[in-house]
Amino acid sequence: MGKLEFKFDENSFNKLYPFYILISKDLKIIGLGKSMKKVCKDLKLNSNFNDNFSIRRPHLDAFNFESVNELIDQLSVVDYTKDRLVLRGQFQFLQDAILFVGSPWFVSMDQIRSKNLVFNDFSISDPLLDLLHILNNQELTTKELNESLVTISKQKNKIKERQEELNRLSLVASTNQSGVVFTKPDGKIFWCNDAYLKHTGYSFDEIIGKTPIELGRCEATDNAQLHKMIQPFFKGEPFSLQLVHGRKDGSYFWTRTRGQAIKDENGKFIEYFAIVDDISTEVEARTKIVESENRLSTLIKNLETGILLEDQSRKILLSNEKFCTLFSIDAKPDQLIGQDCNKSAEESKGFFNEPDNFVKRIAEILTEKKIVQNEILSLVDGRYFERSYIPIYEEGTYKGHLWTYTDVTLKVRYNESLEKEKQKYSSIIANINLGLLEVNLKDEITFANQAFCDISGYTLEDLIGEKASGKFLDKENRALLENKNKLREEGVSDSYEVKVTTKQREKRIWLISGAPNYDLKGEPVGSIGIHLDITEQKEQEEELILLSLIAEKNINAVIICNRNGEIEWVNKSFVNMSGYDKEESIGKKPGHILQGKNTNQETKKYLKEQIRKGLPFNCEILNYSKKGQEYWVSVQGQALYNKKGEILKYFAIEENITQRKLLEIQREELVTSLARINKELEDYAQIVSHDLKSPLRSIHSLISWIKEDNDKEFSEQTLQYLSMIESKVEKMDHLIQGILTYAKIDKVDEVKEAISINDIVKNIIEMIDIPENTQVIIKNKLPTLEGDKFRMQQLFQNIISNAVNYIDKEQGLVEVDFVEKENSYVFSIKDNGPGIALENQEKMFNTFQSFTNSEKSTGLGLSIVKKVIETYKGKIWLESELKVGTTFFIKLKKQQQ
Repeated sequence: MGKLEFKFDENSFNKLYPFYILISKDLKIIGLGKSMKKVCKDLKLNSNFNDNFSIRRPHLDAFNFESVNELIDQLSVVDYTKDRLVLRGQFQFLQDAILFVGSPWFVSMDQIRSKNLVFNDFSISDPLLDLLHILNNQELTTKELNESLVTISKQKNKIKERQEELNRLSLVASTNQSGVVFTKPDGKIFWCNDAYLKHTGYSFDEIIGKTPIELGRCEATDNAQLHKMIQPFFKGEPFSLQLVHGRKDGSYFWTRTRGQAIKDENGKFIEYFAIVDDISTEVEARTKIVESENRLSTLIKNLETGILLEDQSRKILLSNEKFCTLFSIDAKPDQLIGQDCNKSAEESKGFFNEPDNFVKRIAEILTEKKIVQNEILSLVDGRYFERSYIPIYEEGTYKGHLWTYTDVTLKVRYNESLEKEKQKYSSIIANINLGLLEVNLKDEITFANQAFCDISGYTLEDLIGEKASGKFLDKENRALLENKNKLREEGVSDSYEVKVTTKQREKRIWLISGAPNYDLKGEPVGSIGIHLDITEQKEQEEELILLSLIAEKNINAVIICNRNGEIEWVNKSFVNMSGYDKEESIGKKPGHILQGKNTNQETKKYLKEQIRKGLPFNCEILNYSKKGQEYWVSVQGQALYNKKGEILKYFAIEENITQRKLLEIQREELVTSLARINKELEDYAQIVSHDLKSPLRSIHSLISWIKEDNDKEFSEQTLQYLSMIESKVEKMDHLIQGILTYAKIDKVDEVKEAISINDIVKNIIEMIDIPENTQVIIKNKLPTLEGDKFRMQQLFQNIISNAVNYIDKEQGLVEVDFVEKENSYVFSIKDNGPGIALENQEKMFNTFQSFTNSEKSTGLGLSIVKKVIETYKGKIWLESELKVGTTFFIKLKKQQQ
């Protein structure tokens, strides 16, 4: 059908809308209907609309060209401010103007007469015309009634006969909760019950003689519904409809009105009665339901979650755009309604990584009809969906179900990343050297890392759930900790020192840095503290204070500086050695007055860095006296801290070693030749190692690139072969490194020094990879030996690593101990591994001998151990029992030649 276009001249438009008003964009009245001019005689063209009219309904803050949008397509009630005339109609844009079409709102013929209006002044389609007919008929009826008094008198007797019946009906109607109204054929009410009075707010006298239209018509009345009541009424036919009914106070209520004509024995319509029920609550509830349904429908359509609603036969009732997008469905949601989903699982299984399980799980869910929440589905394109299922029951009867699908790819990948980070930081926390302790608001321990267990002497099982203050502190320090916990609740962090008692009843001093601990909502749940055992530092601090008292008498030079490194005090030995007296020295930095052009720059840098970090320093340096003479000193020093851990001062002791340095120069010249030979041998070994390892690294890198570039194209077996090649390359690399280490053992220049074997073993335990099910313990504190630290490290690390790597028990245990002899120490490393057969025990120390299938084994570890021991003229042997374990014994002399 083509687009219709209507054209009217003014005369034709007046016939349809005689009460129109045409308003310009600047709100000037530029046109009026012929009847509008009649009822608003004072209204002038080109006058302002707002000066003559006001909008009663709907409410507007101001009437202007822009606000008309709020009035379009709804009923508007307008007051003519110069009269009491009320107009009902609607506004509409007409090109660049505003058109109001409607009609006056009259409730009596007197109002019509006062405006000198006749039927021709109204549009034929105006429903008010019907009301005018009714009112006109009312006048005619009044005339007819006067003429019919005689007839009524004759009928009086018949009415009397029916009075008793009417009284009975009246009794029933009066007690009815619904409003009951009786009218004459002209529509005038002659009786109503109390319920009707209660509904409308009118008194009985105010109602009698009025028509239901006069009483009930209001601004919210729907004229179309009104006609549905008026037409059957005058035909004497029954009616039933829902209609708005006005109240006396200007409000209105919704009614369900049912009417029925009362006829005489001849079938003549003589009376009409109607039952009026107040259904406002019902209409309001129904309206809210419709609004809720509309909101729910809009919400579902715009959700970021895919929605699929199926009935009990798996026919689609509802879906949304997101569902179609997630599953790449080239259709609108409305086009899916009614489609059968019984085969949809089979059709869409190709989206998922485990298609058969996807189909099987759908069948299980539909069979069980139980709620399923947040199942994660993995798709072949790398995405992840979260699926939920909700069965729908109505009065116990299964009516269908709801599927929801959400793309949670980012969430899953974030959680995976978060878990990796969590594992990483958990590992860091568990292995840091600082003790970490967490307590809740009741001071109960909830977590402790291994470092804290080490410094306290307790195991984690000993600590969890215990009160921290009662576990380590005396009464005085418990009070301090309680005050600190209160600060944590207030969000305050700080550091402090406490005296504690370990499980072994040792008195120690800890430096604690505490901070509040919060949950995900930001609420405090306890506190977390970093613990550092500073007992040794405190003892050293006290010792240094004591030493400063005797520094004045020391034969070596003693220097004390402030925190900025400026000299505050020197002893007499410094004056004698340097030539600078106290007054010349104070306020100067030692390096500025003592160091010269030949002073080693690396040594100067070392001293500067150690002092900056507040760390101890120990070195030899070339100084210059006040007269410019060179002299060598061995300088030792460190920072002095207060109880808060702040640097107070620095001190240094300088020993004049000029004579010794001259002797060392001579000795260095004697060993230069031997050093050069050893260096050439070492360089040769390094070159051979590099020439062998370089192609291995290239092979390893090449295989890695091949795997990365062809990961999806290669079969699982091909990838396995490549992994085997990588493993063999890595083993060859370990083997070359082992050969190099073996070759260097007796080539490296030996640095003899006092070595704490206990510290060596502790460092090895912290350095090597020890499985969680294996424990390495030092049974007794190991002694100190004179020797080379590198070689001792190689010796014990190889044996302990072998013991850890080859344990085959659920709970592995390696014990390190020693026995002191007259001139030697016998160390033992005992494990509960698989043991070594008797026939293999002598072969264990041969190069390239390995009696295990482990990829890590090079067959050189024990050869290196044996070579180190032979270097120190020691001895190694073992005792072993299959399936029980092995103990290695190492005998080393106390004093090395």
